[in-house]
Amino acid sequence: MLTERLSALSKTEFSYVETDDIAKAAEVDSNYQGIYMEASVIYFEIKNTAFLLKEHGRRKVAQIYAMFREVLAAIAERSGGFVSCYSPEAFLVIYPGKEDRFGEVIRSAMRIANAPGKTFKEQFALIEGLEFAMGIDHGHVMGTKNKSDYGIDRMTWFGSCIYKAKSISKECSRPYHIGISSMIFHNLDEDMLVKQKRILGIPKKVEIWNKVSYQYENTKKHLYQTNNKLELDDMQ
Repeated sequence: MLTERLSALSKTEFSYVETDDIAKAAEVDSNYQGIYMEASVIYFEIKNTAFLLKEHGRRKVAQIYAMFREVLAAIAERSGGFVSCYSPEAFLVIYPGKEDRFGEVIRSAMRIANAPGKTFKEQFALIEGLEFAMGIDHGHVMGTKNKSDYGIDRMTWFGSCIYKAKSISKECSRPYHIGISSMIFHNLDEDMLVKQKRILGIPKKVEIWNKVSYQYENTKKHLYQTNNKLELDDMQ
């Protein structure tokens, strides 16, 4: 009976395993109801799915979604991250760890931003007018099972940092595909804040982030956007 199942769930204390190793997700199958970790989160969204469906149809949009899934997984796995399908137009890329991993996460996002427009331009040419963005934040996330198959892709993730990252992505658009929270920005090393550029033949350090104001939970916040990208030549 549904009433009995709901009563059992409501009266049982939610159990979880705390870890920084996603392999522990396997334990959700037996001993726990959830997995809890500190992590950085990239919220990746295809911003104009409704337009793409109208212009190109379901098959093409499904193809693009699957292609992005491949790109995100390949780049994330290089840095110990993993991908979760969040919705028909968004993914979560989750990197277990603390603040010392921020540089890795940002570099991953810059490689992702480069993939459709340059590295894999030929493959992504099957659809025109594609718009995407990424919001990035850090905090604690809770993953819980939602089907009898308890793989990473079958888990639902919760955490304030996810919704913060989602809000940040909404503020980003071409060419500024990447946005990060103030907390991440203020914990980045200098090599992730500037890049070397020749101006009138003279090498200079140039800031790569733009400060932007936005509203989050009825409060004025700041995020930082960049159009900086990194090559993926070794992944072609």
